Amino acid sequence: MPRVRLTVVDDAERAAELAADRMAEAAAAGGHVALAGGRTPRRAYELVGERAGIDWSRVDLWFGDERCVPPDDPESNYRLVAETLLAHAAGARVHAVDGRADPDVAAAAYAAEIRGVRLDLALLGLGEDGHTASLFPGSPALDVRDREAVAVTASKPPPRRITLTLPVFEAAAAIVVLAVGEGKADAVAAVLRGPDRRFPASLLPEQAELLADRAAASAL
Repeated sequence: MPRVRLTVVDDAERAAELAADRMAEAAAAGGHVALAGGRTPRRAYELVGERAGIDWSRVDLWFGDERCVPPDDPESNYRLVAETLLAHAAGARVHAVDGRADPDVAAAAYAAEIRGVRLDLALLGLGEDGHTASLFPGSPALDVRDREAVAVTASKPPPRRITLTLPVFEAAAAIVVLAVGEGKADAVAAVLRGPDRRFPASLLPEQAELLADRAAASAL
């Protein structure tokens, strides 16, 4: 049985709006929010950044994963967030991963920084292979229970990355996995078949909501 709950909306714009709603609710309450990278959440970040009335000085922003690149690199998750959300979220406490440091050193530092923090919301993406954050199929990181963040070698470029581990997400109050586009349809179907290590997003806990547009849900 699937542990992840499914919400289907008409299109990618509506999915971004709903993801922005979830983020705005968590931010308005103050707390800890983890952000996804990649192309999919860009529109959601733009939308939530435009919301009025959020006191961003009460919000801690974390990263579910980061690529081992400089912060101004086009592949940097930090750069994505800086260009969208942070352009409007003045005062937010941003906990960035040092993508320029040795990956193991950076992962240990990030693990120490987030230790003891319970995320109020984790916004995650879904890869076509079923990965989420930088937890890829077959990765040894799937078995890590004693560290909050680890360095990994991804199966897609850029290969060197740092990711939060499953126990961090398991402890989160809420999780939203954003999936849009027909290319994600097989992964969405696999995640909803139930926990399977071949599709790491299926290992997320019961508080995870899979937010998909109709194209991403087309294989159901």
